[in-house]
Amino acid sequence: MENSRSLVLRIYIFLIFLAGLLLLIYALLKYGNISVLGVVLFGIFVFISDNLSAPLPKAGSVSVNFGILFASLVIYGPATAVIVTVIVILNIKELIKKVPYYKHLFNAGQYLISMGAASVVFERMYNKSAPSLLDPKNIGVIFLSAYVFFILNTILTAGVISISERVNFINVWIFNFAWLIPFHVFLTIMAMAISFLYKLYGPFTLLFTSLPLIMVQYTYLLRIKERRALLNSILQIVKIMEAKDVYTAGHSVRVAEYCENIARELRLNEYSIEILKNLANLHDIGKVQIDLSLLNKPGRLSASDWEEIKRHPIVGYEIVKEITFLKDNADAILYHHEKVDGSGYPYGKKGDEIPLFARILCVADSYDAMTTERPYRRALNRKEAILELKRNSGTQFDNEICKIMIKILEKEDQE
Repeated sequence: MENSRSLVLRIYIFLIFLAGLLLLIYALLKYGNISVLGVVLFGIFVFISDNLSAPLPKAGSVSVNFGILFASLVIYGPATAVIVTVIVILNIKELIKKVPYYKHLFNAGQYLISMGAASVVFERMYNKSAPSLLDPKNIGVIFLSAYVFFILNTILTAGVISISERVNFINVWIFNFAWLIPFHVFLTIMAMAISFLYKLYGPFTLLFTSLPLIMVQYTYLLRIKERRALLNSILQIVKIMEAKDVYTAGHSVRVAEYCENIARELRLNEYSIEILKNLANLHDIGKVQIDLSLLNKPGRLSASDWEEIKRHPIVGYEIVKEITFLKDNADAILYHHEKVDGSGYPYGKKGDEIPLFARILCVADSYDAMTTERPYRRALNRKEAILELKRNSGTQFDNEICKIMIKILEKEDQE
């Protein structure tokens, strides 16, 4: 199965690269005139922009290089634009990280296909004899060409992510690229502004049009890095906390995997799945305030012990709600020990009063706890744990989510 998917992925990548190469050759032969000045100037700015690109949530990256790249098409035509596109492929960050060769091939192919197709549409429909760049028909052609690029670029990238990670293509596209549609409108307008000023006042205008774009992009990149650094720091705290407790080592990672599998069966979008995984990784962060000896206490817990344990969802919620991109769903951590019949803690919520993410977390967390050795009981095997899920479905656990979890586990047994 894995080998088959890998073969399909490699065939897909090589076909994309071959198609891109053919479009490059076609554009050079068909539209011949290459501006050395255009290649040098736009190549420099595109190179800088691409190497400061910000990572997208699932895979790939986003930058303002399209606005600069597309302006080279409007000003100098397809041949110059496809050469500038080749420069986009020379990403130093990827070379430093030693990104596998086939990723370079894919990036080259999908960029050349997207720019090649957009160039053909532009060249065939754009009216060069119009008195102004801002002629209404020409503006329409520019936007059409820009969205030919966008659609091909995002579809091809979503395709490779879908194949490699076995996730729904539409989910990948919506999560990773749909939000970029208005951003692409902005970049197209910027490309028109760059082209208009360049033709009117000359090459030096690139400094005043392209550099501010790159600075905005760099600011966004810093925000993404800050967000990732914050999340990684908190995850390190969780790992340190779990490392001190031999009984729960790796618990949060496993719960996150179960949550992701459940969410995919529920057909949640990729953005929701990513948020849920982050919450699952942090769901026990509140235990940082609980004495380790209490967590590892053999035998039955006293009433006061239980009251102390029951504090951890509240403490965890107070921590996670301060994380900007998780605060809207932080109540999943607050309620992940609530039961659908109202007998859970800390507030006795029941049924639909419990958020979906919390209900998913409850099932995933409980299953991993059942199948993990604890100081006060042995670990259940998979069949025993499934029987426990069935027995508590509709009381402790949400019926639908419980059925999905059992389906996932039984499917794993068959593989």
